[in-house]
Amino acid sequence: MGVESSRRARPPGPGALRTARARRGAARAVAVLVLAALPLSAGAAWATWSASQAVSTADVRSGTFGVETSWQTFPDLAGMMPGESRDGVASLTHTGDGTWRYRLSVAYDGPVQPTVTFYPGPTCTGTPLAAGALSPQTYARGATTQVCVRYTLPAGSPNAWQGQSAQVAVTVTLESRPS
Repeated sequence: MGVESSRRARPPGPGALRTARARRGAARAVAVLVLAALPLSAGAAWATWSASQAVSTADVRSGTFGVETSWQTFPDLAGMMPGESRDGVASLTHTGDGTWRYRLSVAYDGPVQPTVTFYPGPTCTGTPLAAGALSPQTYARGATTQVCVRYTLPAGSPNAWQGQSAQVAVTVTLESRPS
């Protein structure tokens, strides 16, 4: 650790200006703070001191981010009638570092398009989550949560849907959130 000091009672000469410029970069913030604390008086001499120490290097490493999903209760959607609902419970686990929230969306492939509603937790009760909205809660690293997924065949389903099927994909997206 080096200590640097200077004492000044009169303006520096031309050679001193070059030396001051060479040192100014590292000590500028320290000198301003010290000078602001000195009392002002006419003709007084003053001095500034600064000390510095190198900080050891640090490794910066990125984290990991992943999700595992599984059905805790698989919804049986075969033979649904108009106005009928079926529920399934999905488990979401973050397999990486950091805190997170989830977002759910749905996509259809085929003529039949049931209404899909998401509920935070293992039962389809309470306030549903809007498709595409972030979960109301932030979860810790490695946490697992459950989501109830309700499929409803609308009461006014068209006759053309009779005997037809479709693939309904629920997509889970995790987003890293600040702790």
